[in-house]
Amino acid sequence: MKFILFYLPSVGSLAQIKKGFAGQNTQNYQNMLWQLSEQVKAADQMGFWGAAFTEHHFHIEGFETSNNPNLLALYVGQQTQHLRVGQMANVLPFQNPLRLAEDLAMLDQMLRGRTFIGIARGYQRRWADTLGQIYGVGGTMSDQSETDQRNRQLFEDHFRIMKKAWTERTFTHKSDTWTIPPENLDFDHQAIRDYGAGLSDDGKITEIGIAPQCYQKPHPPIFQPFSFSPSTFEFCGREDIVPFGITTDPDITDDLLRTYQETAAANGRDYAIGQNVGMFRDCLVCPDANEAHGYAANANGFVWKNWFAPIGFNEALRRKGETGEIESSYERLYESGFEFVGTTDDVNRQIEQMVERHNPEYFLMWQYTGMIPHHVQMRSLEMWANDILPNWTD
Repeated sequence: MKFILFYLPSVGSLAQIKKGFAGQNTQNYQNMLWQLSEQVKAADQMGFWGAAFTEHHFHIEGFETSNNPNLLALYVGQQTQHLRVGQMANVLPFQNPLRLAEDLAMLDQMLRGRTFIGIARGYQRRWADTLGQIYGVGGTMSDQSETDQRNRQLFEDHFRIMKKAWTERTFTHKSDTWTIPPENLDFDHQAIRDYGAGLSDDGKITEIGIAPQCYQKPHPPIFQPFSFSPSTFEFCGREDIVPFGITTDPDITDDLLRTYQETAAANGRDYAIGQNVGMFRDCLVCPDANEAHGYAANANGFVWKNWFAPIGFNEALRRKGETGEIESSYERLYESGFEFVGTTDDVNRQIEQMVERHNPEYFLMWQYTGMIPHHVQMRSLEMWANDILPNWTD
């Protein structure tokens, strides 16, 4: 497996977050950047495959102060030598796809191919509905509503624009939202004829291209986190994107992996179950299991209950056929199998069960700056590198 560290990142300790407005505290943010740098630099030397950051906005509370995962990737990428850096993910419906395609190509060039690209649809309505006004779109939890359908339409449209920009020297695109380039665009510039392309004899721009294109050809690996829905796994199967599962019920996960495998096969790609697929879990190891659970309960246990569960992420913990409300507690997170937490022996057994059942190619490890003390995180990474990675890496 390829092991990827995932940082929201959180800003501030549990006590600082409880005081309020931790995300706007400059010292908290500087502490986060330092801890992030030290942890990722250590992971680079320890043999982890990658590190990833998310996109969320307006997190004054400090839970996910990560409004630009591409800048964070560049920040740590310039401090490392081996591991890949990327996003989990850029939220496509609220981005200008041409600008984002350019930015990600620049990142790939600056780090000489040590990048991967994450794409997602967006679900947190506070920021999604605010930033999405320009495109008439908002956040969604895949509820088949009008908003959900518009979100998916724009997500897929922006993805196709970006893919064209990365794979074609010059291109056009026409959809309900975009006309690229605009019709009857006058730019009669001789240098385009002499040294480029996309200009008609009467001085109209007929095609455009981006520069630079990606360092990796045709583009870096593309990942999509985190979905409960078969439609997302079908989309990833069609487009050869790596989906990252968050569901904890083994039977539900089996269904999603089969959906991906069958759709990929229908599009000419023969993958074994788990191949080209990732799994996402909260991860921490300590010499003592009770110590590890105590830290994890005060980190993801607190954040999940107060932030993710009310948004709808308890669905990731639902058992196949289970109805009714799901308890928001660390105990339910652990019992459901989302917490890969304990001693290295404990976690090796959890990974063994996951590999026997699902055999994912990628494993995304949720890490907490601030909410788990830095020295505990560093020790966990070292223990993971010494006693877990060698058992499961190729």
